[in-house]
Amino acid sequence: MYQPKTRTRYLHINSKHRLDTNNTDEANIKVHLHQPIKNVSKVAVKSFTMGNSLHNIRSGEDTLNWVENYAPVGSSEYFTKEFSITIPTGYYTAEELCVVVNNLITAMPSHSVVSETPLVMVFTQDTDNYHIKLSLSTTTGDGDKWFTPVNEKNSSIWKLLGFVNSQIISKMKRKAKELDDIANVLPNPSTAYPYYNALFQAGTTATPAQYRGVLPATIESPSGVYLTSETLTSGGTYETRTNPDSHQLEAIPQSILEFVQFDKSRFSWIHYNSPMPHWHHLNDASIHDLDIQVRSENGTTFNHNEIGEYNIVLVFECVVEDEFSAEYIKQYNKEGYNLAHTPERFTLK
Repeated sequence: MYQPKTRTRYLHINSKHRLDTNNTDEANIKVHLHQPIKNVSKVAVKSFTMGNSLHNIRSGEDTLNWVENYAPVGSSEYFTKEFSITIPTGYYTAEELCVVVNNLITAMPSHSVVSETPLVMVFTQDTDNYHIKLSLSTTTGDGDKWFTPVNEKNSSIWKLLGFVNSQIISKMKRKAKELDDIANVLPNPSTAYPYYNALFQAGTTATPAQYRGVLPATIESPSGVYLTSETLTSGGTYETRTNPDSHQLEAIPQSILEFVQFDKSRFSWIHYNSPMPHWHHLNDASIHDLDIQVRSENGTTFNHNEIGEYNIVLVFECVVEDEFSAEYIKQYNKEGYNLAHTPERFTLK
């Protein structure tokens, strides 16, 4: 089998050298090559280095959502309203995040479903097992209230707080976008209701209801980052997602260059160097310009101000062009053969 001759090229990218062209300063680097890299057969991430000091509450992943259902005293009709708070970006321990969330909820200008006294919500962390606990209470004699965590998209803070799928209503996995179906099963939800474990009934001021996430909180430990590129990928890498129409699990091509796992503790350097490169075949393309994004494990593009600087080394395998084409060499050899094997002719006068 014919194997073309190849030559290796390397590109070192330092995020400090980027040109900041917008106020958001997204981690979306554009690189221009004055001398293009030609005949690129395939490309891979050779190494990646960054500090494990990025924010765990980031732009685009900073909202906590929930829905409340309320029935006034003497009424069997439940009214539904969705609420959300936006948490300032930064790094928080689970205990610190609980304090911030509690303060933001207390400061909400409107936290009533109708006009009742707002639901009292208090988040705390169990220091023995690291679970997040949620206390819910209403004023005694002020009707019946139910609380449900809601996930608007993949980047769910609830899951980082240890709440599992069965404790959250995910809008991405529902055909109905509104949440008024909850009211139809209250006040005595059946265990057959798909979101039974996501319905938390509030207690009273004297006896608050206590709930907690099934798993310990992992908000303090990011699992890793994605490196993506539209220029350097060709549809050979797939990622699973929830189909927005059928809600089935499917895999579709994505522009993923590499997923870098964070296997070091916080404030350590992450040094990625794969023993088996994740190659992306580019069919002998010539690269003049390229793009690289750094994204969260949920696919959200980071902001440079929230992750710090990083270094990337790309390796390109390029096909070496022959100095002369195969057709030229064939014709050259044929001409030489003819000259050597054709008898000389003389003309006599």
